[in-house]
Amino acid sequence: MVISGSREGNWPLLAFAEAFWLQWAMLGIIIGLVLLGSVVFTAPSSNATICFVLIVGILLLGRHLNVLALQQPEPLRTIVYVFYFLIPHLEWYDLREFLVNERTLPGLGVCGLATLYAAIYAGMLLFATWLVFRRKPLNQ
Repeated sequence: MVISGSREGNWPLLAFAEAFWLQWAMLGIIIGLVLLGSVVFTAPSSNATICFVLIVGILLLGRHLNVLALQQPEPLRTIVYVFYFLIPHLEWYDLREFLVNERTLPGLGVCGLATLYAAIYAGMLLFATWLVFRRKPLNQ
């Protein structure tokens, strides 16, 4: 925010607040995923590695899976589309490119829907964490 605002001489505070809010919504999904991994995997290192690879993979490849699916033959196309619609779309929450290139940001309605999506996805991950955790025996 500081670098972009001082360089451009323009301080769109509403745009900065929207980008900041969506980054926190994305972090809610990531925290839910990491908490689920912490009860599934035994070692913290395996949880960190698998979550890191999964999150970076979603951020780098998530928006391109639907284009990739169109190029595949039919049984694989359906599998890729199902995977595309099941993963959390973390790329929706990254507005840095919009801010730096001074492109029009999504409106507050879209921001609200993205927040609702993040809340539902984080809630589902936390519910899955609770289900897995309550089935684990507590060692004395």
